[in-house]
Amino acid sequence: MRDTVRAFFLKIIRTLTFTNLPIRKKFILFSAGTLFWIIVTSAIGLTILFYLNSESGKLVDVVEPYTKALNSSVRKLSCANVSMHKMFVQDNREVTEKNYNKARTLLEECSSHLKTLRKGGFVKEYSDAENQIVDEFFVHPLKEPGKKPRVEDVLAKIIGLETLASEIVRLRENTAGPAPVLTEKLSEYDAETRKAVYILGTLVTDLSSEGKISGDAIKRGYNTALILITLTLVTGASLSIVFGILISLNLVGPINAIAANFRAFRTKADFAKELAIPSKDELGILAIEYNNFIRELNAMTSFKKIIEEDESVDDVYNRLGSVITEELGLLKCTLYEISTYKNKIKIVYPHDAEASKLFCSMDILINCDLCRAKRTGHTVSSRDHHDICKYFKKETSEVHICIPIFISGKVGGVMQMVIDGVMSELPEIREKIKKSQQYIQEAQPVLEAKRIMRAFKESSIRDGLTDIYNRRFLEETSETLVSGILRRKTSLGLLMCDLDFFKEVNDKYGHDTGDKVLKATAEVIKKSVRTSDLVIRFGGEEFLVLLIDIHPETSIEIAEKIRMTMEQTKVSITGGAISKTISIGVCEFPQDTQSFWEAIKFADVALYKAKETGRNKVVRFASDMWTEDRY
Repeated sequence: MRDTVRAFFLKIIRTLTFTNLPIRKKFILFSAGTLFWIIVTSAIGLTILFYLNSESGKLVDVVEPYTKALNSSVRKLSCANVSMHKMFVQDNREVTEKNYNKARTLLEECSSHLKTLRKGGFVKEYSDAENQIVDEFFVHPLKEPGKKPRVEDVLAKIIGLETLASEIVRLRENTAGPAPVLTEKLSEYDAETRKAVYILGTLVTDLSSEGKISGDAIKRGYNTALILITLTLVTGASLSIVFGILISLNLVGPINAIAANFRAFRTKADFAKELAIPSKDELGILAIEYNNFIRELNAMTSFKKIIEEDESVDDVYNRLGSVITEELGLLKCTLYEISTYKNKIKIVYPHDAEASKLFCSMDILINCDLCRAKRTGHTVSSRDHHDICKYFKKETSEVHICIPIFISGKVGGVMQMVIDGVMSELPEIREKIKKSQQYIQEAQPVLEAKRIMRAFKESSIRDGLTDIYNRRFLEETSETLVSGILRRKTSLGLLMCDLDFFKEVNDKYGHDTGDKVLKATAEVIKKSVRTSDLVIRFGGEEFLVLLIDIHPETSIEIAEKIRMTMEQTKVSITGGAISKTISIGVCEFPQDTQSFWEAIKFADVALYKAKETGRNKVVRFASDMWTEDRY
């Protein structure tokens, strides 16, 4: 259950982090997500901005002009009332007329303002002295708060005030002094003025409340915008950070794993470790290719290690043929061996193949120079050139590919593969042929060593006492050995080994005991080196070890291993056991010299240096040890 839940969440994470998408699309989608949050934040900001603009426009363009016009009307009504009172206390007819005209003008302006409010339009303010416009502003048609139309009431009262003003003026002209009727009319005028001002005041108060509502709406809108934008930015930033970290981990993890594997591969700490990357993006493809490379490299390495440990060259031939036929599936495979000395060719795989059933003419078995691959040293393929080899049987519709196998710089064998003509064009078949060539390349140095070893046996060049190669073997195969090293551009380590105080063994214990010590020494040396390396009894108690295809300066490590093992080895004799030490001189070809025999001499010089400086030690040849001009 826990594994199921874990797999479910991993699947969600891989989906959210675009694990299986190409890297370019990962970043495109990540950028699109970031752009989405930017757009959302901008949309919220613009929406609130439009809302605030609408509310502030309502406040500035509607409520404020209304309030301004109504306050002006209140002021005009109050001023008209003052003028009426001035007219009442003055006896001068001219002053009375002037105050009356001013009051009437103010009432008319007030009426005009209110009518404009009711219908909408421009409200104009005039100066008292020069009758010029001092202010002008636009108002929309007033929609009065509440059900009762108060502007209409005020207009009606203004009409009543105008009538009362006319009556007061007429009474004032016909009455001397403040008559009771005149006082009553003025009181009535004051009462109507107060009512009109009160109505306008309540309307101003309602509009002010509406303006306050708009102001509160603006404030709320601002606060809401601030909260929404902050939340959006925080959410977007958090998601961007989270997804950025997840995507980066999705990328960095595999990259670090690949880098770690390459470091391990370089240091040989973990040679065949494969990557476990479940993604299907470019990194996943890279991991798959890397794993394929490691598998192939491991297969090649394992193959070479196995054939190095095979007992005979025939075992190597059989294993090479089996890999190509069984593992690669190229079933029609024939392996020919060419003797570089006798210039003869024979079938070595499959062992039970009959010459009459071969795909090539039997003439090549009589004269191997008729084989084009052997003669030219090049891969021969009828896939591209149908009639490239006239000794291939043309009655078959299949194509042949013949790959030469080089032994000591010469063609020592040919691998022939016969494939259906149509199948040979398939990419997977081409890949299998390429792998076959890689297996052949890996097998070449091993075949060379095995064939040299077989040649030793055939030539009876083994030492009878120690069962290792003797000096005759060295003389017969040195040219082949050197040409192989130079062709492969590798190194040959030479270890000249000599037992310390060996004469004392013969003098004290007899020659039989001396022979036992020599046999034990040969076994120690053979077990300390690879099977592909050569151990030679150079003479008496002196042994020569040839380390084939080694890394430069590795000879010292191997020599030290031999020395330490020999020092710890006990040789059983009658009445007990003895141990001997060994001194070793080291030289490397072609680093120290271009002459093989001179390299042997240099190793011998280093050996005597080890003897002179105390024995039981390894000494690497240095140029100052050899003072002669040439060997």
